Amino acid sequence: MSETTSTAVAKTQPGTLSTKQRSTRHMAVALTRLIGLNTEETGQQATLLQRADQRSKRRAEQYQLNVESVLNHALNFSDNSLAGHEPDPDWMHQFLMLSEQIHSSRMQEMWGRILATELGQPGAFSLRSLECLRRMTQRDALLLARAVALSCTLNAESSRTIVLGYSSRSAFGGLVRSRQPQLSLSRFGLPYSAILSLREQGILYNAELETGVLEEAKPLRLRFINKTLLMTPKHDRLRLRYYRFTPLGQELARLAQDHSDPDYIAALSKLVPRDFDTSTS
Repeated sequence: MSETTSTAVAKTQPGTLSTKQRSTRHMAVALTRLIGLNTEETGQQATLLQRADQRSKRRAEQYQLNVESVLNHALNFSDNSLAGHEPDPDWMHQFLMLSEQIHSSRMQEMWGRILATELGQPGAFSLRSLECLRRMTQRDALLLARAVALSCTLNAESSRTIVLGYSSRSAFGGLVRSRQPQLSLSRFGLPYSAILSLREQGILYNAELETGVLEEAKPLRLRFINKTLLMTPKHDRLRLRYYRFTPLGQELARLAQDHSDPDYIAALSKLVPRDFDTSTS
């Protein structure tokens, strides 16, 4: 249920009870009144055509309010920097068609950020990313933000990854055993159910990935949003294990690049000293 609908439902029932305190019947009755249906035995009932017209007008008003809210957010996110060329007309049409159906204030803010970015960098967001964002709930958006807060780029790569841990191959005929030290991402707000959800939305690739064998003594630079972790392998039997963002995930990650999770970076630093020398900057 949208925030506006919830508010409207709350206003249709007099008294001091909050929405959470009302029964489901009270809520259902309020919703029927919202579309012009009189459920009381007394009172004149509007015709079917009148009720349809009333619902259509309410929807049009709400859609207009939604678009205006998104545009106001876009205005707040915009600055006086030089704009790129005009946004693609088809992209703009699709954006307005989709944004009118965004009822949550937090999601409207995100859509406003998209428009402001697109005006400055036309082509920054594809139609596919708009469609994905339209299906997102507030919970989905929070999961995306958590994933971005844990993500980094490796050396000169542009795609974002979430490092899980690493693998160390056995050596000396098995005298040194293979190991796979790994962080629990659920400690940092990203349980495996969240990983599955992000995969289902096409934000993360389905498979857990590994780097090639890391070169001994060659530093590996993990660039987080506001910090860099330098990891230097102590031997040549190491591979990093990670989740990688898809191209769609890369686009949407731009909306959530606030700050990195310092606890995650600290935990990763503590995980690796046996096999890596580390430093941060």
